Amino acid sequence: MLEIIETTYTLFDLVRIFFLNFVPLSMEKINIHSHFLRNDAISIVQCESEFNIPNSPFSFGFHPNQSEKFNLDSTIPDLLLHPNCFAVGEIGLDKTISIPMEIQQLAFEKQIRWSEELELPVILHCVRAWNEVARIHNQLQPKQPWIFHGFRKTSLLSSILNHGLFISIGTAVLWDEKLQETVVSIPIESLFLETDTDEVNQIDTVYACVSKLKSIPLPELKSQLFENFKKTFRKWEIG
Repeated sequence: MLEIIETTYTLFDLVRIFFLNFVPLSMEKINIHSHFLRNDAISIVQCESEFNIPNSPFSFGFHPNQSEKFNLDSTIPDLLLHPNCFAVGEIGLDKTISIPMEIQQLAFEKQIRWSEELELPVILHCVRAWNEVARIHNQLQPKQPWIFHGFRKTSLLSSILNHGLFISIGTAVLWDEKLQETVVSIPIESLFLETDTDEVNQIDTVYACVSKLKSIPLPELKSQLFENFKKTFRKWEIG
């Protein structure tokens, strides 16, 4: 007699099954970092608290502006152990805030170790602190991928790429002429796109802009960025 096994799927499970089995690679779009739930792409949504967990891929981490409240003796947060947590972030260093750099660095380094232990990539927040971030990267030699999100400091491109980081471009590319010029030089194998905190512009607009700037057909751009996504976020393949 045939045994019927009941299986309960989350919304994320159903979306993942759909994309893996029914949507051609050339049609998929990746939004690597967004603070809002969107239905126009596969998005890594920033999870702000345990009381508002997205039913989709998300990232979680302690932003530099939370460093003073960060407990250095804390164990890995439950949110990072959640099956939908795809990355540690956004984490990093920021010289535009008043929290001392020493405190920020301690919180950053602790979370890098969580990333390594859990084999999750890092969504990096770096503002005027690339030298310090590069030093920590050299010191800790992380094996997990790092994604420099919201990249705009064009003079740092070569150094960031030499450290093996991915570059994520946001909606600033729609109007920042220096960034537009720099996008041409970013290897497509090291590229991601995002909307971050922009509520107006859709990821489609960013894809269209970058496709034009790099003279790459849109289906080819979508396909390569999806390959970057699968390579970086192992959870997409293994669940």
